Amino acid sequence: MTEQGGSVSLENEIVMWAANRPVWQQRALRQIASGAPEWLPSAVADDLVAGINPAGQPLSEADLASGGSSRISVQLRSVTPLAHVNALRDGQCLTVSPTGITVVYGDNGSGKSGYARLVKQVVRARAREIVLNDVFEDLAGDTPSAVIAFDVDGTPYECTWPDETAQVLGQVSFYDADCGTAYITSDTEVTYRPSLLVVLDGLIHRCDAVRAELDMKMSENVQAKAELPAVTEGTPIHAFLAGLSGTTTTKAMDEALTVPVDVEEQIASLASQEARLRASDPSRERKRLTELGSSLSTVRTHFETLENRLGHGVLVKLEEARQKAVDHRTAANLASSASFESEPLTGVGSETWRAMWEAARQYSVTEAYAGRDFPAIEPGDRCVLCQQALSEDARERLHRFHRFMQDHTERLAKESQSALELLVEDIGQAEPEPTIVALALVTIATNNSNIATECRTAIEAFGLRRDALLRVASGEDGEMPVTPEWPLEAVRVASETAVMDASNIDEGGFNDQIKRLADERAELDGRRIANAARDDVSREVTRLAEQEKIEAARRMTDTTGITRKSTELARDHVTTIVLDRFTRESEDLRLERVTLQSQGGRKGQLMQRPGLLAAKQDAAISSVLSEGEQTALGLAGFLTEVHFDETKSAIVLDDPVTSLDHIRRSHVASRLCQFARDRQVIVFTHDLTLVADIARAAVAEAVEVTERAIERHGDGSIGMCRDQHPWKAKDAKGRLAQLGVDVARIRSEMSAWDDTTYEREVADWAGRLSETWERIISMDIVDRLVDKGKSEVRPQMFRVLAKVTEDDNGEFQSSYSRCSEWARRHDKSLARNYVTPKVDELEKELALVQAWHDRVRKYDNL
Repeated sequence: MTEQGGSVSLENEIVMWAANRPVWQQRALRQIASGAPEWLPSAVADDLVAGINPAGQPLSEADLASGGSSRISVQLRSVTPLAHVNALRDGQCLTVSPTGITVVYGDNGSGKSGYARLVKQVVRARAREIVLNDVFEDLAGDTPSAVIAFDVDGTPYECTWPDETAQVLGQVSFYDADCGTAYITSDTEVTYRPSLLVVLDGLIHRCDAVRAELDMKMSENVQAKAELPAVTEGTPIHAFLAGLSGTTTTKAMDEALTVPVDVEEQIASLASQEARLRASDPSRERKRLTELGSSLSTVRTHFETLENRLGHGVLVKLEEARQKAVDHRTAANLASSASFESEPLTGVGSETWRAMWEAARQYSVTEAYAGRDFPAIEPGDRCVLCQQALSEDARERLHRFHRFMQDHTERLAKESQSALELLVEDIGQAEPEPTIVALALVTIATNNSNIATECRTAIEAFGLRRDALLRVASGEDGEMPVTPEWPLEAVRVASETAVMDASNIDEGGFNDQIKRLADERAELDGRRIANAARDDVSREVTRLAEQEKIEAARRMTDTTGITRKSTELARDHVTTIVLDRFTRESEDLRLERVTLQSQGGRKGQLMQRPGLLAAKQDAAISSVLSEGEQTALGLAGFLTEVHFDETKSAIVLDDPVTSLDHIRRSHVASRLCQFARDRQVIVFTHDLTLVADIARAAVAEAVEVTERAIERHGDGSIGMCRDQHPWKAKDAKGRLAQLGVDVARIRSEMSAWDDTTYEREVADWAGRLSETWERIISMDIVDRLVDKGKSEVRPQMFRVLAKVTEDDNGEFQSSYSRCSEWARRHDKSLARNYVTPKVDELEKELALVQAWHDRVRKYDNL
């Protein structure tokens, strides 16, 4: 198909469309176009899930040169009921001819429809019906079964229904009244499509096959779903678990699932608080919160004080003060040792001496010489230590001692020592757990045991640090504990929360607080449960990641776009052709104002349904057309579909002309014989007129008619198969052949008969020969001149009558008269003394009729 008039070729449209398909589909299209059959849907599915999608050479018009894969043709060979098929006799076998048209005749109640239903079950049919067992003889559990034999491109196969079915039999088309109704009331798949579209059909098939594999993977994935822990709905942890996906990170899991070490204690505390609130009232709760806030504030202030008095800064100041006191005292001692070397006693300026000096000064200014400066060294004064009168040397010595004590180095030493002593005193007075704090901790513990425990631990640590600082002050060696860490932030938050909750508490706030505690407990408990099931959560994330990959792969097998394109191409390249054929078929069946209406596409197949043409109102076609017109319309749809069946597989029809008038019936017979020229046609019917119409049409179309019959026997058996039609259904040629068989039988058996038997056999044979003369005249003379199907005379066939000679007429008149005399129609005249003809005469008469029939049939060709 090439571009014409500026239009784009079908090949080019497919190639341009394929360029935008997923890469794996492009590769598949090339494989389908080249006829490569080997591929594994499971392997493609694995690659798509794994993200393996290597680029390949895109589809080209050259790849489409083959136009897709070839099609096979299917013909039926036989149907053999095995058991329990309606009331059909088991083991009977209905055979059909693989070519031409096989007419299976059967009267009503003969079992004909039972065979038709069997065929309908295994081939393509628009409507189906259940094949019942013999409801009068069989039990409810008796299952019908049969063997269906068929050929595929000439190779024989068979399947045992219902245990086995052959998908290829779906190429055989079946029609009956129910199928005709389905053609009218439901969408019909347009079977004709350009061969290039088979490539898109193949792609749809591959997508479906890969999707089936992915669906299996998805099913396995869903079955592997981890049993996640049950947590309270509405909590953040519930939202996290419900929102798990393949992209959930380890960090997100850590944040959601991590719980404090003392999670059990916290849960218990929250539960206790909640229980207490539920047993309390707003006023009591306000008081409790106020006391808790006050206690937390007391503890916070106390810890800030301890940190100021015992923290790292204090250690630094203590070490500096101690070192300064030592250094200054050393300097003062050096000064005193240099100044008082000549004194009678050593040790002046030492720590012992300075203690004695200070004691003497204190005694002097407060008691001995109250109100006077120390030392009192005026004449007459006495020594405050020995209370002896002071000599001049003694007064001078005390004066030197006084000047020394007033000296800078001594003053610094005293000041440094005093500062050290004050600092040590402050450290020693820093009580780690005064009574007010101990009481506050009791209050806190009843509300938050964790904070209380942390506070007590910090208090013990501050006590150990105070003792260590005092040892440092005294110059002892030992390990110095670090400044204790106390729950500053927790205490601050808890204190502020308690104060705020107390100030805001009312009936609504009280209930909100209960709910907040319940929510906190539920969340913490949920996190604890989820944390214990972390492995399950992790496995679920892995499964969901795999599921997302499968879902992404499934999206790459979606056939919507393929169907849309295939439908578009089918509509552009097919609709007109199919509509033209349908119009021809419907017009030939004398239908007017009907057309095919597009119903879109399904899986790449164009769908249509018959509709009314130019109707001004919406109405169901079945409510507008007569019964006969509906039958004709159903046949038009079926014949249109069969016309476009490129496989040339068999078509089977069961009583196709019910409710049709003689005009339409005749056309159907001709149309079926036209199909029989290049495919197998099988017709089940009880209509003798249709049998005759098919016989005439078969002659015109030069196709072979194969006779089959299904009969009911006198013993009640039905479904009995015969390879010939009954006498009433035979045409002239068939009847002549049967008469030849019968006269041969008479000759072979007559020696055992008496005269009466012989006369009876001859009379019956002669009567049937007479009937044959009547059928010859009707079918081969009259029907050729008058078309009963169209109720019109065929003037061009009038020459047949002109060619009938006087000899022809004489032979007919004489033979017909003899047959009438021989047949048992009237009482034989006694005067004539009737004698039964001999077999030789019968054979001669039969030969005359056969020659006359052959001769006259050729007149219209001369």
